[in-house]
Amino acid sequence: MPMDKALGYLGLAARAGRLAIGAEDCGKVLRGRKGRLLAAASDAGSAALGHVTALAQGRCPVLLTAYTKNEIARAVGRAVPVAMVLITDEGLARAFAASAQLDRGEEEERV
Repeated sequence: MPMDKALGYLGLAARAGRLAIGAEDCGKVLRGRKGRLLAAASDAGSAALGHVTALAQGRCPVLLTAYTKNEIARAVGRAVPVAMVLITDEGLARAFAASAQLDRGEEEERV
């Protein structure tokens, strides 16, 4: 299955060192106020998502994507499922958000 453009941006962000992966790393970056966009998998657990979403409030937007944890994991080069990623580069965050909405249809965005 070919990877769509939005997931390609996640891979690019990971290779560039502009991506926090997983709830713990996302929380650390959010506390430092360096996040630009928190992207969550469609099948992310409500407990972890709720905690990190609360941290993101007022710091960066949260995008609930249509991608599963396994799709995100493949895109960022991880063998285990990834529930959420935090993009730290403004340009990559904008490109991912725009592409994710075009590739999969518009998703719910929460701030």
